[in-house]
Amino acid sequence: MKIFVLPLLMMISSLTIAQSFSIDDIIVNIEGNSSETSIANNTFLNAQSTGSIQWSIVDVSLPAEWDFSNCFPNCYQIGETSGTLSMLEGESYYLNCHIYPNNIPGEGSVTMAISDNMGLVQEVTWQVVAGSVSVIENDLDSNKKQIKSIYTQDGRLVNEFITNQIHIVVYEDGSIKQICVTP
Repeated sequence: MKIFVLPLLMMISSLTIAQSFSIDDIIVNIEGNSSETSIANNTFLNAQSTGSIQWSIVDVSLPAEWDFSNCFPNCYQIGETSGTLSMLEGESYYLNCHIYPNNIPGEGSVTMAISDNMGLVQEVTWQVVAGSVSVIENDLDSNKKQIKSIYTQDGRLVNEFITNQIHIVVYEDGSIKQICVTP
């Protein structure tokens, strides 16, 4: 009888530990033209209890000429990489990343870690592509690679690039690249 009591207690205690928040999307895509002042996309954090959480940027992999800032839910200045949010149970909070490509095409990512006082840590990553058609043409010409197939971000096979969309290009040599086509 003692053998069954311990596993039962462990199951009950694990059911009583509640998550204080959830995040709608942990991978958020940002795409746009590198000549735009700012490109951005957002998700939402949903408070499942009242309390405070801490956030910090834990990884940045962007071209050196780019800048970024976050809104969570208030907008922070470029260079601010951590903060605290007081949340109320049942509320949703705007969680955004702005990328400033400064006329430099490229791709990269920004990852934010969000943690509560109970040890829950979740990460949100913004994957960014800022480009132009001429950049894509130059890249394809300079690599001298033959395109085997082109897919949209949702996995649909297409015959040509579609403006204002991210594409996954599979080359004959088996390599794969993400490309954003903008006017």
